[in-house]
Amino acid sequence: MQRRTVLAALGATLAAGMGRAFAQAYPSAPVKMIVPYAAGGGIDAVARLMAQGLGDALKQSFVVDNRAGAGGMLGAEAAAKATPDGYTVLFAGNPELTITPSLHAKAPYAPLSDFVPIMLASQSPNLLVANASLGAKNLRAALEAARKAPGGITIGTPGNGTPQHIAVELLRSQLGMDIVHVPYKGAAPATVAALGGEISFALVGAPPLLPHLQSGKLVALAVTQPKRSPLVPEVPTMGEALGLMRDDDFVAWYGLLVPARTPPEIVQQLEKAAASVLQRTETRARLVALGTDLVAMPGKPFAERMRMETKQYGEIIKRFAIKAT
Repeated sequence: MQRRTVLAALGATLAAGMGRAFAQAYPSAPVKMIVPYAAGGGIDAVARLMAQGLGDALKQSFVVDNRAGAGGMLGAEAAAKATPDGYTVLFAGNPELTITPSLHAKAPYAPLSDFVPIMLASQSPNLLVANASLGAKNLRAALEAARKAPGGITIGTPGNGTPQHIAVELLRSQLGMDIVHVPYKGAAPATVAALGGEISFALVGAPPLLPHLQSGKLVALAVTQPKRSPLVPEVPTMGEALGLMRDDDFVAWYGLLVPARTPPEIVQQLEKAAASVLQRTETRARLVALGTDLVAMPGKPFAERMRMETKQYGEIIKRFAIKAT
């Protein structure tokens, strides 16, 4: 009995030693960063910025692998099922990590148990915008003008089941107004529709909107978050614009995760490296240029945010019977 105990202790010691040695050598080969969306979008730009920074910090290449499809689920599933050795990481957002569980009863992965959050890097405010031709400078006036126009109040979003769609359903309930949700296949088509007058409003993340806000073709009327965004500090929150008692938090965030069971030593190395990247002045400046606000939230609070947001979105999705398609 004593001999078995000694052997077990020796085995544990050897395993721990091997784990430390493995972590010290990490990364000894290029690391694949899966991004569950096509190249060229907002999350892809932030992912590439992080990949370059992590590569510099850890002296090894981080190669972005775009796996678009199924609303982000295809890439997230590939990351969840990857070998948990630190050589596959996921850079993803809240649609596939906190909304999917409530929209898809048979989702191919469970975000809260299949991933270890490393760092929530940044978040982009969602802005409710209108075509400048509507002639309204505040949200209440814009809603009234749209209500009287042919077609009524229509709000375009990047698609069904997105944070923006959920925000529209909640807004319709809070205001008691006849609002038609118009889903598009991404933020860019919704922005184009607003520019062309196809819809009254668009509710999308900031990156594709900024050039059109600067040109004056679109007018930003509200952000869907509890506090004003440093990116557009002049734009009121939805609560401020409408006199609502509360402001719900519907932002688009981007974070770094690894598959569950990745060695803790590697998790710590990645978190430390990610923090160092986000502390750089040049990284912060690049994030602002990309239309996203720095967050730099470490793994444990990031995991808690995922749990809370999953619950929040789940309750709203159930309440309004929101469907993915």
